[in-house]
Amino acid sequence: MNKSLLEQLKSIDPAILTEIVQQDQNDASFQITNWIVRRLSDKGIANPDGLWLFSGQGTGARGIRPWSVVLKILSRQKDELPLQHLWHWKREFSLAQSGLTANLPVKAPRFYGWEEMPEGARIWMEHVEDSHPRKWTLDEYAFAAYQLGKWNSTYLTGTPLPNEAWLTRQHYRSWLAGLNTEEAWEFSLNRKHISKEARTRHTVLWDKRETFFSVLENLPQVFSHFDSQRRNLLIRKGKYQHNELIAIDWQQCGIGAIGTELNWLIGLSSLLLEWAPSKVITLDKAAFQGYVQGLQEGGWFGNIESVRLGYVAMLAVFVGCAFPSVATFWCSPENQGFTSQIFGIAGEEFFLETLPVLHYELDCGDEAQILMKKLGFS
Repeated sequence: MNKSLLEQLKSIDPAILTEIVQQDQNDASFQITNWIVRRLSDKGIANPDGLWLFSGQGTGARGIRPWSVVLKILSRQKDELPLQHLWHWKREFSLAQSGLTANLPVKAPRFYGWEEMPEGARIWMEHVEDSHPRKWTLDEYAFAAYQLGKWNSTYLTGTPLPNEAWLTRQHYRSWLAGLNTEEAWEFSLNRKHISKEARTRHTVLWDKRETFFSVLENLPQVFSHFDSQRRNLLIRKGKYQHNELIAIDWQQCGIGAIGTELNWLIGLSSLLLEWAPSKVITLDKAAFQGYVQGLQEGGWFGNIESVRLGYVAMLAVFVGCAFPSVATFWCSPENQGFTSQIFGIAGEEFFLETLPVLHYELDCGDEAQILMKKLGFS
């Protein structure tokens, strides 16, 4: 933990915090009586010191009440990447000010305030508590997929796509551009556990990635979250006690092909061990069915095979092509402590646990090529 940052946050101006909490409480008379600050989670991957929870008690129109809000801290990049690049640092800051997340089937936390500074930016937002904090069941994944499909359908039935310059586009190009697959294949666990046949299939997939990119760029396009793996999704009771899907961490949101959101819900949730990798096909069936149902109930009745193509093509290039490099990062000896902190296991144990995802991704690549021919993309 960054102790100097924690000390800075402990001394934050009470007037600033009060204004934020008043928004959260929908009560302009609310006054804070006490508060503490702590890191929200020790499981963050890209920005482990970026999320802080402020909580305490206060009094207002409804008497004494507990409160909690989240501060997200973004670090400015030394060499700032292009606006549409996957890792452009400021995207969620821009989103917070844009209003794009208002009235979506998939909810975002409410944003209360934002500030840009020389070293980066800060976003104050709602603290969303997960009513299903354990491992999700298939029904919960299917519910999430349904909500994502219903959201995506709106851009296929008349709602114009947003055109903000900072929305990410062609995620896969940014993602794969920095990978060195030849170097990754030299990693000991890749050599030990990935068969010659699987490596050959991976090489074919890697060599055809531009074909996959072209397909993804010519399928119907939607605005979506594009990082909807389980760690970024929460379910809570909303109005009339109906379940709501809340998505946090909108850093990768942007424009992409129909069906591709499932790459994160299915593929990344499995790779990050939120769903058992050995049962990824079971998750595929439930989530894909839920997504299509959401599309149709949102009013879109297009070709389901194009949805499937969007999903399997994205999974094949985004996770399949990257698997050897991702495995090298997570399983390298110098990262064992970090991997163990995030996942509870590390090294060869983690590698073997996630290996079924590679074989599933290669099968998805084969399925994508069959669909490309059937739908006239090759």
